[in-house]
Amino acid sequence: MTGNTIGQYKILEKLGEGGMGVVYKASDTRLNRTVALKFLPERVNRDEGAKARFLQEAQAAAGLNHPNICTIYGVDEQEGQLFMSMEYIEGGTLREKLPFAKPDDALATAIQIGEALQEAHAKEIVHRDIKADNVMLNSKGQAKVMDFGLAKLRGAMKLTRTSSTVGTLGYMSPEQIQGGEADHRSDIFSFGVLLFEMLTGKLPFRGDHEAAMVYSIVNEEPESVDKYLPGASPEVSRILEKALEKDPADRYQTAADFVVDLRRARKQSTRVSRELTQSALAAAAGQAPTPSGQVPVAGPSVFARFRWIILTALVLIAAGVVALVFLRNPTPEVNPNMTVRELEVPLTNIRYHGLSGDGNWAAFPGRDAGGNWHVYFMNTGGGEPKVITSDSMRWIQSVDVSMDGSRVAYGGTTPSGNTPAIIVASALGGGTRVVAQDGIVPRWRPDGERIFYYKWMWSAGRMTDHAIWSVTPEGTDNRLEFTDSVSIQGRISLSVSPDGGAVAWLRTFPDGGYQEIMTRELATGAETQVTFDRKNIDEVCWASNGQIIFSSNRGGNTNLWTVPAEGGEVVQITKGLGPDLGIHISRDLTKLLYNQQRNMSDLWIGSLVTGRSWQVTFDDRLKYHPNLSPDGQHILFTSSNPDPLRNESAIFICNRDGSDRRKLISDSGMWTYFPKFSPDGKRLVYSAEDPRSPEDSSRVQKTYVADVSVVGTPRMLGSAWLTNWINDDTLVLYRDGKTFLTPVDGGTPIPIFEDSLYAVPIPGGKYVAYIDQHTSAKRDWWVVSVDASFNRTGTARKIGGGGDVVSGPVLSPSADFVLFMKKGGKLLKVSLPDLKEETIPGTFPNIASFWDVSVNPGTQEFIFYVNRTQDKLVMIE
Repeated sequence: MTGNTIGQYKILEKLGEGGMGVVYKASDTRLNRTVALKFLPERVNRDEGAKARFLQEAQAAAGLNHPNICTIYGVDEQEGQLFMSMEYIEGGTLREKLPFAKPDDALATAIQIGEALQEAHAKEIVHRDIKADNVMLNSKGQAKVMDFGLAKLRGAMKLTRTSSTVGTLGYMSPEQIQGGEADHRSDIFSFGVLLFEMLTGKLPFRGDHEAAMVYSIVNEEPESVDKYLPGASPEVSRILEKALEKDPADRYQTAADFVVDLRRARKQSTRVSRELTQSALAAAAGQAPTPSGQVPVAGPSVFARFRWIILTALVLIAAGVVALVFLRNPTPEVNPNMTVRELEVPLTNIRYHGLSGDGNWAAFPGRDAGGNWHVYFMNTGGGEPKVITSDSMRWIQSVDVSMDGSRVAYGGTTPSGNTPAIIVASALGGGTRVVAQDGIVPRWRPDGERIFYYKWMWSAGRMTDHAIWSVTPEGTDNRLEFTDSVSIQGRISLSVSPDGGAVAWLRTFPDGGYQEIMTRELATGAETQVTFDRKNIDEVCWASNGQIIFSSNRGGNTNLWTVPAEGGEVVQITKGLGPDLGIHISRDLTKLLYNQQRNMSDLWIGSLVTGRSWQVTFDDRLKYHPNLSPDGQHILFTSSNPDPLRNESAIFICNRDGSDRRKLISDSGMWTYFPKFSPDGKRLVYSAEDPRSPEDSSRVQKTYVADVSVVGTPRMLGSAWLTNWINDDTLVLYRDGKTFLTPVDGGTPIPIFEDSLYAVPIPGGKYVAYIDQHTSAKRDWWVVSVDASFNRTGTARKIGGGGDVVSGPVLSPSADFVLFMKKGGKLLKVSLPDLKEETIPGTFPNIASFWDVSVNPGTQEFIFYVNRTQDKLVMIE
């Protein structure tokens, strides 16, 4: 075609060819300018519908006028062949530049690309094919985003080996791959992939073939930018993490927000480079460098000035780090030169740690492979953690280290105890001492003379008394410090002030279930509210400079923040996905240790016939309360975010192999429980609770019914716990010590059986399994035959007896058997009505909650979930 003339355009040379057409350099003879002509593929020319869609999109894209967008001049048709005339850009594609030699240059270019997307999205145009090949860099280094108007058409095509390459696939968002509707947030995901590639030269999701790449994008976490770019700033890491979120709702919601963070990251990068250069020049000139943001102060003499220069240099060389600077009145700041590293801990299930005053020693509770909890002690500079407790614990919630690092206090439950105790151990090991019963969350007073803690006062499964006590390390003079009469059940944490005269703690407010930081002067009882965010807070730590460091979801993800103890401006410390939880900081503010805690779970299906089991979900969310459909082809389950501060859950449905997942029920802030298919599989029922409501009679579980095939507003049936279905029209609900038959489509609930008994009719109402909620000390289950009115017709018999039974039963409304969990992970099947016992082949020791197991009698399968944790100790220096 070179040398031909088409309309007003003379073809000069061929520039390139791809799946979306051929591009030529041409001369516009009418306007005397050089242009680029893109001829659309033959398949578009043959399809009238495709041509109409293309023309519509191209017309919209032609209205874009931005310095970082390649201008579209027009669309023409010559002898039935569509072509587009565009701005000709002298330069090369972004692909030829990757990776950028300097991160700052990558950020500068990324800002231009982001501004182009911002402009397009404002005009309701979604690119849908952001990648390095679709960005040009002209001779001045200016970025030009190409192919607006083509991507809509391309996004409508199916993902096949002929319509996409692995390179293009590597930029696609999960919703694009799964065939969902791709909006502007899909562009943001692709832009995040491109930014990662600009910085590292690599894609964040890897795969040797299309199937592997698809799996990686949909299911796996992206590669860490630090892997390819050591020393990447935390801000850049946070930006990438947010842009590459699987769920569009968790990503940047606008390109404008993305660009704002990119500008901030570039500004910080430039400032750090400038400060380091100024420091080097000052050192070369024999002058002391001025700390960032501070005004240099003249010293009393030349000798004194140089003495402090030398001492400062020695400290920096020896430590290799720059201390955190939290409080510089009037505004606290965080040193941009801080380093972040993960402590090498050979455990994945750890909880809230402690840190010595010098920051050199840490203690933490960890669970070993056998499920037992111990307290571990380690040097934060390196080395293996050492177990310092001789007895294993059933549970340890948190640990604290005395300021001098010699002793550890922890709150946990011993194998023989029913409630937790505060225990003190030597950091060297060799003995423990219980110093207070019914205590959790111990915190040392800085002088080491007393341990403050929460008194464990529970009733009916809820904390009823939010009281803070203190005791000596020897277990004497145990006394009440004060009671928080306002708090309801919620997250708890406390920290003692540097002078020991005040306490900071979390108050959970009854009008919304959120936490705020409170301080109390112990001598006068004067209280101060420090924060007013109405958000969830997990931990407080009162630093030696008067700042209170805390973990909160005030910014969306749970990260670390700092605020003056008297209240004031809040400054963010960490900015990653989190969740960043337990916090301790050294006395000199140079070392801050926190915990990243992600709780996840996967769904599994097991066979009661073969004893085999197989995993069906693999993503990093928390999934529980699974239920198999009557035909065994679908799964209902509840899912929530791995971040424990995000009080939200939703009910999902998927195929039995985990595919085709979709959300059925979502109510922000609600906790949802035990979704269950109706016997015909057409409806589901579930219970829900609002954790933000007050802890009184109004805070009860409510039961709802919804259509499985329609995502819509569920209908509430009443304030009661769901027990099970009797048939397609009737449910069994439990409330106020009574069991009710409840019509699904309306009608008066009918009380059945006997009061004070938690009753479950099985199978189909021929029998009732029950437990006495008040008098059964061993919590034994019984079964009795009943008539149509649920009157006893036989003698009650205990089911699942034997000393080796540890949990159960699992009850199915249509099954003629129940299941129990035995020691060693064995399942016991008890048939009805003869109560014949049979041990299922295979073992299932990893079942997270036996109460959540769902049985499908038709397929002889059961579904359960297995927990996974990713707990890390992270040190900021």
